[in-house]
Amino acid sequence: MKRTIHMRAGFTLIELLVVITIIGILATLAPQAINGVLMSANRIKALSAARNIGMALKTYANEHDGAFPSGDTASEAFSKLLPQDVGSSGYISDKKQFFVKGSKYTPPSDSTTSGNQQRLAQGENHWAFMAGLDDSGSGRWPLLFDGPASSEGAYSAKKTERGGVWEGKVAIVVRLDGSANAEQLRELKVQTDGQDNALKPGENWAAGGKIAMP
Repeated sequence: MKRTIHMRAGFTLIELLVVITIIGILATLAPQAINGVLMSANRIKALSAARNIGMALKTYANEHDGAFPSGDTASEAFSKLLPQDVGSSGYISDKKQFFVKGSKYTPPSDSTTSGNQQRLAQGENHWAFMAGLDDSGSGRWPLLFDGPASSEGAYSAKKTERGGVWEGKVAIVVRLDGSANAEQLRELKVQTDGQDNALKPGENWAAGGKIAMP
């Protein structure tokens, strides 16, 4: 007795629908996963740059009787870390340390850089600065941090806005003790020792410090 073997010619309609559904789900998830990886990589790079700037600020203070550089804006203060004369190295020699990819404070550098290596121009600095402090303050006070959405220290959950570079989830903060971390945000404001909006100027803990915007 001969057995007849029937070969399937292709997929059934249900199988095709299942495959199409799976492909659609993967296509939806892939951009989110890629964006997450890219943002994480950018944040690690930014954290390293913030740590370097923090070390430069501490070195500057050590050589200026404990005083950090001053200025009406963070860019003015940070400009004092750059080489002040041709041939000098400064505390930071590369202005790229002040650039953070995706930040609305630092749009594409090829269209905004001033070419002046002794000064940070508009669009060349992402970081905010707590002006008015000195190195004798509490080690937990924030010194350098992501540029917020406003001088009140609030951040935005929208990455298309200033203060939203990490989508309102974290803020990179360098403190007076030299620690540098991506700190979780609650209500879109940095928390310090349980206080609400610890970057808000005028608080006693800041010893008269004031947020200098980028």
